[in-house]
Amino acid sequence: MSSMPPSAVVGPGDTDAVTQALGTLGTPVDCTGLRSVPLEGPHVLWLVTGGALDLFAVDAAQEGHWHFLGRLEAGALLLGPVEGPQHTLLGRPSQDCRLRRIPLRELARPEWETGQYATVGQYGEQSPYGYGYAGHGEPAPSALEHAFALGTARSLGVLFEAPLDGRPGDEAVADDDVLWMPVPPGSVQYGASYSAEAAGDLLVDPGLWQQMVNQQYRLLSAVDRWIEQLERAHEDRTAAGIKAGEAVRERADQALLASIGRPDRSGRGSDGPGRAGDDATFAVCRTVAEAAGITLTEPPKGGAVNDRITPVERIAVSSRIRTRAVRLQGRWWRTNTGPLVGRRAKSGAPVALLWRRGRYEAVNPASGMRMRIGKDNAEELEPRAVMFYRPLPERPMSMWRLMRFSLRGTRMDVRNLALSGLVTVALGALVPLATGRVLGVYVPSAQKSLIVQVALAVIVTSIVSAAFMLLQNLTVLRMEGRIESALQPAVWDRLLRLPAKFFTERSTGELASAAMGISSIRRVLSGVGPVAVQSLTIGAMNLVMLLCFSVPLALAAIGMLIVIGAVFLAMGLWELRWQRRLVKLGNKLNNQAFQTLRGLPKLRVAAAESFAYAAWAREFARTRELQQKAGRIKNLTTVLNAVYLPLCSLIMFMLLAGPARGSMSAGSFLTFNTSVTMLLTSVTQITGAFVTAAAALPMFEQVKPVLDEKPEVRGASAQPGALSGAIEAKKLSFRYTDDGPLVLDDVSLRVRPGEFVAVVGPSGCGKSTLLRLLIGFDKPTAGSVLYDGQDLSALDQAAVRRQCGVVLQNAQPLTGSILDCICGAEAFTQEEAWAAAEMAGLAEDIKRMPMGLHTMISGGSAISGGQRQRLMIAQALVRRPRMLFFDEATSALDNETQRIVSDSTRQLSASRLVIAHRLSTVMDADRVIVMADGRIVEQGPPAELLADTGGALHDLVRRQLT
Repeated sequence: MSSMPPSAVVGPGDTDAVTQALGTLGTPVDCTGLRSVPLEGPHVLWLVTGGALDLFAVDAAQEGHWHFLGRLEAGALLLGPVEGPQHTLLGRPSQDCRLRRIPLRELARPEWETGQYATVGQYGEQSPYGYGYAGHGEPAPSALEHAFALGTARSLGVLFEAPLDGRPGDEAVADDDVLWMPVPPGSVQYGASYSAEAAGDLLVDPGLWQQMVNQQYRLLSAVDRWIEQLERAHEDRTAAGIKAGEAVRERADQALLASIGRPDRSGRGSDGPGRAGDDATFAVCRTVAEAAGITLTEPPKGGAVNDRITPVERIAVSSRIRTRAVRLQGRWWRTNTGPLVGRRAKSGAPVALLWRRGRYEAVNPASGMRMRIGKDNAEELEPRAVMFYRPLPERPMSMWRLMRFSLRGTRMDVRNLALSGLVTVALGALVPLATGRVLGVYVPSAQKSLIVQVALAVIVTSIVSAAFMLLQNLTVLRMEGRIESALQPAVWDRLLRLPAKFFTERSTGELASAAMGISSIRRVLSGVGPVAVQSLTIGAMNLVMLLCFSVPLALAAIGMLIVIGAVFLAMGLWELRWQRRLVKLGNKLNNQAFQTLRGLPKLRVAAAESFAYAAWAREFARTRELQQKAGRIKNLTTVLNAVYLPLCSLIMFMLLAGPARGSMSAGSFLTFNTSVTMLLTSVTQITGAFVTAAAALPMFEQVKPVLDEKPEVRGASAQPGALSGAIEAKKLSFRYTDDGPLVLDDVSLRVRPGEFVAVVGPSGCGKSTLLRLLIGFDKPTAGSVLYDGQDLSALDQAAVRRQCGVVLQNAQPLTGSILDCICGAEAFTQEEAWAAAEMAGLAEDIKRMPMGLHTMISGGSAISGGQRQRLMIAQALVRRPRMLFFDEATSALDNETQRIVSDSTRQLSASRLVIAHRLSTVMDADRVIVMADGRIVEQGPPAELLADTGGALHDLVRRQLT
């Protein structure tokens, strides 16, 4: 075999020789609009007669990534790919590509077997396609043989020189390199023209054609190896990038957690009990809490159950209050954000940061020392602090109690608001007096200097009044911000403390309105209170002035005000009725939209999207109708506001021209009329404030159930301490409604520490209800639940659940990364998260994910049902609890994964109560409890119960197998 010259590989100038000889064979392929051309072979030749064809290597089984090999120009002849290698050849034609498909049988014609050879002079003394010379006497090949050799050389050249990784490989041969290769005997002919004789033999000898096929097979096998190396290198680079990204994210997480005062997940906490004594921390926290109006409870001595939380958080948990980390940056000491718990940068000693006289002070309760914070000493404190949120009182909250709660700490703002209001009112009284004096006295007597003096006084008064009004508006904005920042978190805290039954009785729309009701009310009532108070004060002052000038006319003005007030009151109550309906319908519409979006996959499966949209559109149309009705009332109110003021002035003029003729001078009347106008304007503002307040009343009615409901955990609830895992239910009975049937009837059971108890029974027998009673989600109608002999109803149920691992039926993970879903709000290390994933049989799945523990999921939509269950199990196991409650938590797992979970939970030595139907789960239990119709009908070791052919468990297993 001879080597290939470069001229034979590329040779665009020889294109006509190939196309002239082979361009009439086969059938043309229409490449218009084609993204790819699947190349058949090896019984087919592909001739590029025009344009270009990009050649790619793709996986033959499943078309994945396209690896670019090269471009076949016009005149290239390609043998179709052979079967066997992993990758095959695929072409992507250019816009002007022209391609012909030539079956092999068209070359096996008699006229091609003995072709006419061209003379030597046809191509010159030296062949343009080889190294042979005419002087050697070799016969010149035919045009077909020459075209065949040249065309295939071009395609093979592309394959041999393919830069699979975007650049020539290490094994690429340069033009001046020596290439060593094995040579079979009889395969080299000295002085032979390039591939001419071989090409002629290929046309008539199937054996030589098979050798060419074999050579292409070896070539594609080499392509397989190159692509495998390329993909392995890409995977290595990707893995290295992911590892580097995880390291960067880990450092970012540590920096973020350190900046907000939380222990990081690498195990190096930023705060710990050893940095300062617990007594000093509690003294500082008590000082801060007293400044915020909060009563703290000292945590129990002897250590806490959860040592991962900081001393400040431990005190907050013991006192049942919530905290928020605050970053101290910029000129933070000049902005009042409330009392804070800070720390010294060097010693870590806790200090109380209290606002006093325009800036913060660092207070040490033990020594009583105070240090005013400024630019020179702000760096002595750590750049983070902790804020306490003041909770609502445990008793039901009325409107008055809620107002008192929200106004606490705003005494200075209320004083400034009252002072600015009084000054504005006093200055406002100058306008009617000056108007009457100027028009009644100074203008008739032409006292220009006095007119100018009064005008200047009115101008100065207006400027001063505007300044006080600006102060009033700033005070109102500050009060609104403080009230919302105190009241909205308190409502959320109350909502999270309510029993589970409260949430089952209300829709999603009602809960959303209740949760965000305070912000909605604040937006509606923004600035209404000060405007109403100021208008009422100005109106009262002008009413006094009317009585001083003329009692009969003042009584007439009061009568008009009563009529106008009654009309506006009636219209406000009318609008309130529609607003109530609108709020209820809005909650229903929001709930329907939420349920529709949540169940959208099911709607698509059933092709019921149009029905869901029609149901939503029907309710939305009703909402628009109610909005139009309420809008008409507002429009009517606006029209009355614009009409009644000149109408009342006209009535006053008619009274003065009629019955009250001559009762007052012109100056007095002008003063009187100006006072009437200001009084009517005040009434307009008061009625507007009333209508606005009426629109907020339905919103408050949505929040009121949250304020009236008693929290699940109250101040009298005792701390459970560290539980051993002993659980007991004594004569439990339960019904969902007072007049409903008994779901559980006199159920008693006991779980010893470390025991594995399985609860089985037919659907609807009360298994899940029993679990809800055991974890305190529902209260029994009769009986009690005991943990280590302590009645659950008298304990802090949230503290009990913190020591339990619970996986409920159809539980859904939170939105976030897998690490966040496993760790929750607590600071676990990544090693602990991986350990929990291993125990749940999820670690291998996470390793196959592109981002590992940092893979984002949204409500479990990106993972399968089995992965979702294992993720919830990992979340329950990461705390290594002493008690585990599983409600059909392994129903979607295979036997091997279930075995991993069972072995992992057994190693925890935790008490386990599992609701299950699978026989494999039941057989691993220490004891099986069989329920039917809300009662325990059978219990004991599973082997003994299965041996009883007439028993309930045996019957359940038999029905499951059949």
